Amino acid sequence: MESVWQDTVNLPRFPQLKKDIHTDVLIIGGGIAGILTAYLLHQSGVRYVLVEKEKICSGTTQNSTAKITFQHGLNYHKIVKGYGVEKAQQYLTANKRAFEKYAELCRDINCDYEIKD
Repeated sequence: MESVWQDTVNLPRFPQLKKDIHTDVLIIGGGIAGILTAYLLHQSGVRYVLVEKEKICSGTTQNSTAKITFQHGLNYHKIVKGYGVEKAQQYLTANKRAFEKYAELCRDINCDYEIKD
C-alpha cells in the first residue's frame, strides 16, 4: 500500500552530495523531525546540512498519519514506572511545548504544496 503522502503530494528531490562540505550542524534524516530541525536552525541563522538516505519524508514520516499529540498514556506509564512522576511531568511539559510550537508554525508558515490530480 502506498503512503497517503506519496500518493497526494509532489515532494522535492535534491541531488546527491558529491563533495566534502563543512557545516555547524549535520541533520541526519529528512522526515518531519529533521525538516523541522532544519527550519528552526535556519530561522536562528545556524549553518546546517540535512542529509537523507532515500528521499525527503520516505521513512517513518511517510507511513505516519501526521497525528501530533502529547497524550502518550503508555509512554507516561513506562516513565513513571522506570523514572518516577517528576520525569514523566518533564516529558509531558516538553511534549506540550513541542505541540504548541507545531501549532504556531502551522499558523505562521505558508504550507504551499501541490496536490496530484
